Amino acid sequence: MADYVPQNILLTGGAGFICSHVVLRLVRAYPQYKIVVLDKLDYCASLNNLASVKDCPNFKFIKGDICSSDLVNFILTAENIDTIMHFAAQTHVDNSFGNSFEFTKNNILGTHVLLESAKIHGGIKRFIHVSTDEVYGETSVGSATGNFEHNSLEPTNPYSATKAGAEMLVKAYQTSYNLPCIVTRGNNVYGPHQFPEKLIPKFVLLAQRGKKLPIHGDGSNTRSYMFVEDVAEAFEAVLHKEWEDGIKRTIDWFQENGESWWGGDISHALIAHPRAGTPAT
Repeated sequence: MADYVPQNILLTGGAGFICSHVVLRLVRAYPQYKIVVLDKLDYCASLNNLASVKDCPNFKFIKGDICSSDLVNFILTAENIDTIMHFAAQTHVDNSFGNSFEFTKNNILGTHVLLESAKIHGGIKRFIHVSTDEVYGETSVGSATGNFEHNSLEPTNPYSATKAGAEMLVKAYQTSYNLPCIVTRGNNVYGPHQFPEKLIPKFVLLAQRGKKLPIHGDGSNTRSYMFVEDVAEAFEAVLHKEWEDGIKRTIDWFQENGESWWGGDISHALIAHPRAGTPAT
């Protein structure tokens, strides 16, 4: 099956950590695409992440909120958008416990605005909704199977609950209005430009300052991580490929090459830094 070829792509949250890497990749590799970024520049986003492409003729940045239906409708029409890659979200789990309404507004209402605007616009050929594996809830330690698309959604915190709710809206619009949607559920990501509230950059900064590294619980928790450049490459495939023609093969490769994953202790790996402190429980 032939690749999907977009023309005008709207990426929400494009000044944030993951999406900025996707933006850089697409702007540089596909000069024939128009790349439009919509971002309200929240605390964890920065235009510095996009500085290297700001003068490219196929790149455009718009500061604004996805919750503004007037703005989103205007962008879809004025820029003749045919593809939406929806990354914008509140993502920090700890913050969701103290400010859950903001998560509902951004993650659910913002997604709803985009879906409704896409329905009204009528020209959207691919709507990629970036979700999270947190919608599955807790995975038992030592699980040999992991999570799959058909698993039930059992979110355990306000963040994952809002992402699960957003997914339900995406599915409803796909079924009710034939909106061509794709949902991704990635796990933890690390790499350049990540905001230091996240575990790995937080530990790196603490280690550089000779501070203790806070370990929650007994230190036995496990997390899966992907490097952000690999994630950007994966989203490039999601953008262009059909399920059988590329995306499934990518997933199969990761399943077949699981032994290449590193299962070490992040805190002790960072302690090798000469200024690092010691883990603190």
